[in-house]
Amino acid sequence: MIARTLCLLGACALTACAGLPPSGEDMARLPVVRFGDTPPADQPFILLYPAGAPLPVETRIHGSLLQDEARGLLTVRTVRDLYTYKHWASFDGKTWQPSQALVGGQFEIRVPGERDGRNPGALRAEFNLK
Repeated sequence: MIARTLCLLGACALTACAGLPPSGEDMARLPVVRFGDTPPADQPFILLYPAGAPLPVETRIHGSLLQDEARGLLTVRTVRDLYTYKHWASFDGKTWQPSQALVGGQFEIRVPGERDGRNPGALRAEFNLK
């Protein structure tokens, strides 16, 4: 078991260094953990974000400049399954690509009043399928 894990890690490191995606056969040896489930201890794993499953996102605005802290918990859901391992991603758990080849997006931060002196601040994250 340890030798197989080391061999797999070596193969993954080699393909990552070469810029080649890991093969489906190599990835099939790793356990798949659904978001929210407990991953195996001391072992690499593939993380699955199942389509439609609730994905909580914590928001927090705080700091020494602010009188109060604001927190919230938002829930989003993916429209399709997304498997991730390090910087690789897959929609089917078999064909792997660099994650930025499948998913793109952007982050936006605006301070209150920046546009017209009275507009609210904004924290936005956008994630899109490519």
